[in-house]
Amino acid sequence: MPEMPEVEQVRKTLAPHIEGKKILAVEIMLDRLIKYPSPGKFVEGLVGKTIRRVGRRGKYLVLETAPEQQLIVHLRMTGTLIAQRAEAPAPSYAKIKFTLSDGVTMWFTDIRTFGTLYLVTNHDTYIEGYETLGPEPLSAGFNAEYLTPLAQKSRKAIKTFILDQHIIAGLGNIYADECLALAGILPMRPANSLSSEELVRLCEAVNAVIAQGIKNHGTTFRDYKDGEGNKGDNQNHLLVYSRAGQPCKKCGRTLVQMKIGGRGSVYCENCQK
Repeated sequence: MPEMPEVEQVRKTLAPHIEGKKILAVEIMLDRLIKYPSPGKFVEGLVGKTIRRVGRRGKYLVLETAPEQQLIVHLRMTGTLIAQRAEAPAPSYAKIKFTLSDGVTMWFTDIRTFGTLYLVTNHDTYIEGYETLGPEPLSAGFNAEYLTPLAQKSRKAIKTFILDQHIIAGLGNIYADECLALAGILPMRPANSLSSEELVRLCEAVNAVIAQGIKNHGTTFRDYKDGEGNKGDNQNHLLVYSRAGQPCKKCGRTLVQMKIGGRGSVYCENCQK
């Protein structure tokens, strides 16, 4: 699933192509991707509007189409938004077509069709999960002073704890493994067992890992592409994720894998304490 760095890369590459463009038509090939309002009202609400700004919150893309209207897109596992010239052929797995002014077409593509789109006007709907997102990495609100009291109250495994979008917005399985590896913390440790020093180190690791992911244009193993259809490069810089059975880049010991909270987790038994 695309995490914060991947969605940020989509935002950065999409914005230059679609900001300031007027939506001339919308064609929906799979109605169930539209979660609010009805597909008909979705189209009616967008046609004639101008994409004023492409933003992001956590793993959600937020396209501002009017002062009190946002098109909110959650890519889920395999969704993406791609901008092309109008004459270019439709990309694979195209599910929604947005015809824009100046000869630009924006496509929503989705192989597994788990993506969701909402057109929110004057706060007329509540999006479960979106409204309760915690602070993002690299933001002023994310620091050890914020995280420490929450961790001290939780008996969850620290990996499960940091994957909670109410706690940290935008963090997913790939980057959670990487953060804990960089911080030298075992993923199964209870959150309330971490010392103040370890929580400071964890916050620093979260920011460093997310910054690296953004710098490297996201992580691509199979399906992820940015707003111009390009793959990321961060998969070539990972410490532990997807490297079970390979040597640790720090000490050389074989990395191990186990399930934590139903999620596959890779770590080094020697470097992570």
